Amino acid sequence: MWAYGVDKEKLKEIQSVRLEDRIPSLGIKKLDVPIPTLKPDEVLIKPKYSALNFNSLWSSVGYPVTPFQLISGHVSRNPADKDHLLDYAIFGSDCSGTIVNVGTNVQNWSINDEVVVHCNVINSLDPIIENDSMKSATQSIWGYETNFGAFAEYCKVKAGQLLPKPVSVDWPHAASYCLTHSTAYRMLISDNGANLKAGETCLIWGAAGGLGTFAIQLCKLAGVRCVAVVSSEEKAKICKELGADIVIDRSKSAFGPFRDNTGKQDKLAWAKGKKLLASLGVKNIDVVFEHVGAATLGASIYFLKKGGRVVICAASSGYDAEVDLRYLWMEVKTVIGSHFANYSEAQNASNLVAPGQVVPKIYGIYEISKLGQLMDEMFLGKTFGKIVFRH
Repeated sequence: MWAYGVDKEKLKEIQSVRLEDRIPSLGIKKLDVPIPTLKPDEVLIKPKYSALNFNSLWSSVGYPVTPFQLISGHVSRNPADKDHLLDYAIFGSDCSGTIVNVGTNVQNWSINDEVVVHCNVINSLDPIIENDSMKSATQSIWGYETNFGAFAEYCKVKAGQLLPKPVSVDWPHAASYCLTHSTAYRMLISDNGANLKAGETCLIWGAAGGLGTFAIQLCKLAGVRCVAVVSSEEKAKICKELGADIVIDRSKSAFGPFRDNTGKQDKLAWAKGKKLLASLGVKNIDVVFEHVGAATLGASIYFLKKGGRVVICAASSGYDAEVDLRYLWMEVKTVIGSHFANYSEAQNASNLVAPGQVVPKIYGIYEISKLGQLMDEMFLGKTFGKIVFRH
């Protein structure tokens, strides 16, 4: 079957390129590999559409961790998945499609069922999953820390990763939302995240991206005032259309950068940023929706009101962040780590898409052969919303 990912030869090529010169298309290739063999608890799916997430970009540039290191880590936590240890890795953590085969122990799912895949891979026998599967030591992200991802003619998943495709949602939109919408739902709405309350104010970094466009809509459903931060006039327009109350276009406003040329935090820029927020009528920020990381985390903590909370799920600008701890302990603020979503959170998020309460914002629908090109555009910040591929 055909698949898109990387093999060990291609990984050596991308690692020979200076990190600052790497782009995702250099580290991805079309593979010709066998159709995956099912274990008793697995399901084989023929994707109709798939969607792109940042984790595939990180894998393609081989930084900060290579795909093979990630998969090896998954297998060390889940020895039964040693079949994932191959000389290639298939990327992709979002898809919609139909079931074409089921393992011998699979119940409640049948061939020809129409499904959406959520990317949380766990050992279903771990008792902690009764509380929150994201706390399981066995937990991994499908198509990133595991093999046999969405960018393929066929993919395989654990039966516990399946959600029914909403009848009212077309195939491209069904493929687009699960990872980022479920992540935003846990971050903002769930008791495991910020647990937003009506009347609060939330600042959203990268608000026109895959995560941000869902975060805006969730804020509005929760009755929360939304401050969207973007990098262009086009992205500002998108956020306004989605209902953001205030939009800060960094290309036109003196809002950052919040680090100097050496990478040190620029506290004068923090103060200027807070002054700009106040001039827009934003004097108290209850929650900051963080996924940028090193470039913004220090400022995010600083911007919060006393007792506020930052919820963070990623670090697209780097994971080695510098903060001023005085603003954390002296102003009793909280930093909440959040990672994807458990099954209940993913289902609750999907239930908002089915009636149109949340609508995925799609940048475009492309043939899967355009994957490398669109990965580069996303890597360079030229896209918004979700990028979807037709199989």
